[in-house]
Amino acid sequence: MLRMNCLIPMLVLLAPLLLSACQPVLEPMATSVPTPPPAPSPMPSPTPSPVPSPRPSLTPAPAPSPTATPSPVAKVEMQLKKDEITSQALAGNLLGDPNVRTFYVLLPPSYDISDSRYPVVYVLPWGDGDPSANAWGFKTAAEELLRTGKSKEMIVVVPDGTNKLRASHFRSSPTIGDYETYITRELVDYVDTHYRTLPTRDSRGLTGCSNGGDATMRLAFKYPSVYSVAVVSGGVYDETPESNKPLLEELATFTALPKDVDEVVRLTYSRHLIPWFIQVAAGTSSRPDKPPLYLDMPFRIVDEHAEIVPEISAQIVAHDSAHEARRYAQQPLRLHGILILHALYDNLNPTELVRGFDQLLTELGIEHEYVELEAGHCDLPWEYSSLTFMADHLVFEQP
Repeated sequence: MLRMNCLIPMLVLLAPLLLSACQPVLEPMATSVPTPPPAPSPMPSPTPSPVPSPRPSLTPAPAPSPTATPSPVAKVEMQLKKDEITSQALAGNLLGDPNVRTFYVLLPPSYDISDSRYPVVYVLPWGDGDPSANAWGFKTAAEELLRTGKSKEMIVVVPDGTNKLRASHFRSSPTIGDYETYITRELVDYVDTHYRTLPTRDSRGLTGCSNGGDATMRLAFKYPSVYSVAVVSGGVYDETPESNKPLLEELATFTALPKDVDEVVRLTYSRHLIPWFIQVAAGTSSRPDKPPLYLDMPFRIVDEHAEIVPEISAQIVAHDSAHEARRYAQQPLRLHGILILHALYDNLNPTELVRGFDQLLTELGIEHEYVELEAGHCDLPWEYSSLTFMADHLVFEQP
């Protein structure tokens, strides 16, 4: 375990701003890629937290061996492409969401001029699960790190995790569809078949922030035969509603439950955590006989007062990252690297819960690195940290 607070070099802070002045040029492709959209706020949409300046950074990981150190290059251009997959795992979901999904692929600069194979980093998107913003964020980070010789060439894949409730959280149920199979099997098989990857767990990593961070930690523990490295940030990992103070504050003024999908979506614009737990309940407490939401509501109104439904809360908690960690500890296969980043000014993920998760991993004997930063929700260099950590822990050679 590693816990630290330190300062970001100003170069890292300014690099994304300098790069934003340059219009990216994409390689020709069958499907055009839209111009970069403004980065959406991760959902739940936090109120921006003040971040002190200068911002802190991570203490650099141990330097790789000299023979593995990449060299800086004058110009770097990652190819950003869109691809499409038809998922059998998502077909027939009760919400009626499509099973044909677009995803983004970032290919390294040497991809078209070599026959090399590359590790793959899968990025589970934040917010409503739309992959576009995180795809552009990783393009900027990857190009800067390669240009300065601080990373290595990797393929980056950002899948679609949206649904009609605004976020699937990459759960699995009859209500939303089997997102776990879609992500861990179907998408991985498609990418390994259609791109020059190193198709082993040792060369495959998973990362995400906010909703993507929670899902990354949970799936990494649940599927260590698929991924070997995980970098997470902006998640709470212990989803016990009764211990979540920001949620309890929202419930104190909550007086009416949403009755349909549209009302859940509208609720996301005024509340952060209440709709988040309803979305999670769609993946953990499915009820095919209860249209139109097809779920057991995790909250109830009693005497014009909102309260948590204990039995539904228990179903949610049974599938969170903390419980997956306990199951992971009981089997022999281990991840090669786990990095947990936590922003101390995150108004959605209580520090005491995240520190408790860090302590749980230590007690379970699960090796990991834990870093706290003075920043707000996903307002930290998590894309850069993810790629550098992956470069140090993934396998870059053929087995």
